[in-house]
Amino acid sequence: MTYAPDPAAAHPAAPARRDQPSPSSRSPRAGFLSRLSVGQKLLLSSLTLGLPLLGTGLALANGARQQQQLAVRAAETTQYYDQLLKVQRDLTALRAASNVRPSPAVLNELEQAANGLAAAPTLTPESRTVATAVGQQVMSVAEQLREHRLNPAQLDHLTTNILSGDLRDLFRRPARDGGLLTGGSFESQALATMISVRLPSDFLNLNTTTGDLSRLLTQERAAQGKTLSAEQRLQAQRLLLQGQSESGVLERDIEELFSNVPQAGVDLSPALTAALNTSRQMLAAAEAQLGQPLTPQTVNTLRRADEAQVEAQYAALRAINDSMSQSFGQLQQQATRRLALLLGGLALLLALVLLVNRALLRSILRPLEQLTSASKQLASGNLAVKLPVTSNDEFGTLATSFNEAATQLRASAERTEQERVEAQRLQNNIGQFLDVTMDIAEGDLTKRGVVTEDILGNVVDSINLMTDELAATLQQVQAASASVSGGSKQMLGTTEAIQQGAQLTAAEAQRVAEQVSQITATIRQMAQNAQTSAQTAREALLASQQGQEALQETLGGMQNIRREVQQVSKRIKTLGDRSLEIQEIVDTISQIARRTNLLALNASVEAAGAGDAGGRFGAVADEIRQLATTSAQATTRIAGLIKSVQAEVQDVIVEAEEGTREVEQGYRIAGSAGQRLQDIGELTERSAQLAESIAASTQEQVQSVERVNAAVQQIAEVAQRSESAVQQGRSTAQQLEDLARQLDTSLARFRLPEPGSA
Repeated sequence: MTYAPDPAAAHPAAPARRDQPSPSSRSPRAGFLSRLSVGQKLLLSSLTLGLPLLGTGLALANGARQQQQLAVRAAETTQYYDQLLKVQRDLTALRAASNVRPSPAVLNELEQAANGLAAAPTLTPESRTVATAVGQQVMSVAEQLREHRLNPAQLDHLTTNILSGDLRDLFRRPARDGGLLTGGSFESQALATMISVRLPSDFLNLNTTTGDLSRLLTQERAAQGKTLSAEQRLQAQRLLLQGQSESGVLERDIEELFSNVPQAGVDLSPALTAALNTSRQMLAAAEAQLGQPLTPQTVNTLRRADEAQVEAQYAALRAINDSMSQSFGQLQQQATRRLALLLGGLALLLALVLLVNRALLRSILRPLEQLTSASKQLASGNLAVKLPVTSNDEFGTLATSFNEAATQLRASAERTEQERVEAQRLQNNIGQFLDVTMDIAEGDLTKRGVVTEDILGNVVDSINLMTDELAATLQQVQAASASVSGGSKQMLGTTEAIQQGAQLTAAEAQRVAEQVSQITATIRQMAQNAQTSAQTAREALLASQQGQEALQETLGGMQNIRREVQQVSKRIKTLGDRSLEIQEIVDTISQIARRTNLLALNASVEAAGAGDAGGRFGAVADEIRQLATTSAQATTRIAGLIKSVQAEVQDVIVEAEEGTREVEQGYRIAGSAGQRLQDIGELTERSAQLAESIAASTQEQVQSVERVNAAVQQIAEVAQRSESAVQQGRSTAQQLEDLARQLDTSLARFRLPEPGSA
């Protein structure tokens, strides 16, 4: 068959247009960056570098803004503390003086300060609730004082509850809510701690103690005749010691403030020292009045000392509040300056980055546009394009590389034309080789291609080598097919011999079974005679003579039984030997099946290597391998049945030996009975006992013979099953022979070289 060359191959088409990019040159998937221009990428790079700087600057600016906001909240908080200090001062003064009829100006000032407690913007909702409650309590006290509904004891109780309860808690909340305890400088935090926690608590405790001491020395002593009882004196001394202890606590807190804030020792020392001294003077005046009689001058002295203490404490707290306000004011100014400097620096940095980026973009995009224009001309087919090299940077290197690439493209175009001519020559050689391959595909394995010096020469040489190997493989397959055919015929002959042996075994077993049945009937008759002998003991003499005759017959029958059992045992052993021979034959068949399976597998591999021409041969090889597998499975089942037959034959041999021993025992018993029957005339009185013994022995013989009969029946069944298995093996061997014949038929279509040819 001649292969017609393709006209398109003989006259190749003109080269494709250079302005159409090949599909392989296109990116299969364009990402985000691939869709951006170079200018956009440079801008994106500048943003990537500038954003961290911008973020850092904004973070610093945000920190400065937070410091500024903290300073603003601190200023609002210090204003709020002015109101709290006024409320504390007025309530403390009312409680110290026990003034139940204060002037309207004092009440108006107290109400005005209480109304503004809940209006602070820095308080949280919870703190605002507490401030509202304190304001309502103060307004209630002021209203009751205005209506003259309070006595000194009630006034002392109400003001003490307010000062010791919600008002003390309210002093802590503005500093905490406004961030004064955690923000700002260390000095401002120390001042906030003093005005919100330490000093209000110290002053409150000290004022409560001095107030109780003052009332004890004035009001209660006046009610008892201007003299102190022993109990009141002890109580006064206890209050005096407590006041001195609280004064020591106040002194330690002031010293701690001066230690933490050295500047406070200069600015706040006069006010705080005055507050501490007035408290000590109040305690000293009270101590001096313990042993003195009560006089109006004593009352005025204690009242003036108490009022001086309250005013001094208020002045000290106001001084601390002013110092804290000044500290946070400075912090606000610093934060404002820092924020302005940061914003100005960020603006200058942003302007500088923009100017530098603009210059860089211009220096990069201009040579890039020239390179892009030249690349488009080169893509349209203008191979004479050339870029001017105007710099020594990467763009200069790129322009030089572009010019070299254009030169190489011109040389490549010339080589392409030369390669087209060589391709035409190669196409003609391919057409000739295709004719050879078509002949090989049709089964003519004697054809060989011409090996040329071009790139096709290696392929033709490889195909020739593959054809030689395929021909050799098919010759091996033919030899394997002949071997399989001979093996299957040998298997048929072997299985036929096995089948005949199994049939012979079944026939012998059936004959033995019939003889054993006759022996069983005879022994049963002997048992009936023994029973009759026992019943007719009076006719002992006549029965003994008949017993002599019956005994002789029994001995003869026992002798026959022994011979038959021995023959049965020999035949069973022969059957076991035959089963061993069958096992050897089955092993031979199994080996043949494995070799057949291996040959079929090799044939399948060679057929797969032969390509389309070996397809049908591969199918036949697969069927041979499947039949070989089926044969192996059948021989495996036959081997299992033979092992079962051997096991059952062994059991029958054991039972036959047991029957032989029992027959010999019966023979001995029968001999003993003959000896006894010779003396039956003299031992008539014991004839019945002997007859019963004979009947029992014969009954045992019947049972033994029945077991032998059952064993013989089992041997017959095993022989029949063996015959069926052998018949299946013959069928498998016949199938193997048929498959080998089909394989020979399939191989006949190939024309193979002579075994000795090159």
